[in-house]
Amino acid sequence: MQADVKEPSNFNLRPRASAFIRRHTYLPAATTLACAAGFAAAFLLHWNLLAASAAASLLATTFAWGYATRALRRVEWPALRHLERQQYAEVWNALAATPLEARAAASGETTEAGLRRSAAAVEARLIELAGIRSEDDVLEIGCGVGRIGFALAPLCRSWTGADISPNMLGVAAGRLRSRDNVRLVHLRDCGLEELQDESFDVVYSTNVFAHLDEMDRWRYVQEAFRVLRPGGRLSIDNIDLESDAGWRVFADGARVSQALERPPYAPRISTAAELTTYATRAGFEQVRSHQRPPLVVVTAVKPGSAAGAGTP
Repeated sequence: MQADVKEPSNFNLRPRASAFIRRHTYLPAATTLACAAGFAAAFLLHWNLLAASAAASLLATTFAWGYATRALRRVEWPALRHLERQQYAEVWNALAATPLEARAAASGETTEAGLRRSAAAVEARLIELAGIRSEDDVLEIGCGVGRIGFALAPLCRSWTGADISPNMLGVAAGRLRSRDNVRLVHLRDCGLEELQDESFDVVYSTNVFAHLDEMDRWRYVQEAFRVLRPGGRLSIDNIDLESDAGWRVFADGARVSQALERPPYAPRISTAAELTTYATRAGFEQVRSHQRPPLVVVTAVKPGSAAGAGTP
C-alpha cells in the first residue's frame, strides 16, 4: 500500500479503554463476578484483610462494568458549533479523534465486522451501477477509514482513497495495509488538485455529499470529470428528499433540531435533479438517476472512447 499518512498514535486513556472493552465485552462482567465470589468467600472464612481487599476490587470492577455498558451503548457526537461547515478537515478530525470514533463517524459501526457488513451493500451497488472491473483504476472521494476500499481493492487494478481528514486516513492506512494495490491521498483543500488529469476509470463518492456544502458538491463533480479518462464512469449519491425514506430523515431531523443550531456535519439531503444537474453541467453524458431508498444514486460517463469503457 502506498500512503503518506500514519496510523494515529496520540490517543488518550479513555478511548483506549473503550476500544479494549469493545474487543473484550465479557471481561467487565466476568471480573466483577470473580471479585464478588472472592469477597463472599473471604467474608465467610473471616479473612478480614482479604475481604477488605476483595470489597475494594468489587467496587472498582462494578464501576468498570457500568462504564463498559455506557461505552458499548453509543459514541457521543460533539456539537462542534465553533467550527463552520466548510472546515471539513477540522470537523472530521474532531469526529475521528480515535479509531473507534473514526469508524463510528464513517459508518455508524464501531467494530471491524460491522464495517465490513455495512460495506457489502455499497460494494454491490457500485458493481451494479458503475461496473467495477479488474482492469479499472478506481478513486473514492471521501474514503474515510477505507470502509469501501477494503472490499473493492481486490476487484480492480488499483484503488485510491482520497480524504481531507488525516485522522480518517490514519485509520484507513491500518485497515488497508494488507492490500498491495491501494494508495491513500491527503487532500489539502476542497478539490482533487493532488491527482492527475485522466488517471482513473471510475470515480465514486458515497455517504459524503450529505456533509458537503452544495457548491463543494459541484466542485468535486467537476474535479471527477477532470481526473477521469475518456469513457470513465462516475457514481455519486446522497439521501433522496423525494423518496419516502429520505423525507422521513429530513422531517425527523427538522422536528428534533428546528430551533437548534445545527452541527457542521449535519446531513443536507439532495434530489435527483440537483445531482444530475451537476453531472450534466460538468460535461458528463449518459447521466442517470437510480432510486435506492433512502438514497438517490447518479451515474454518468465522460465522453470519449477508452479500451473497456462502457455504460454504467
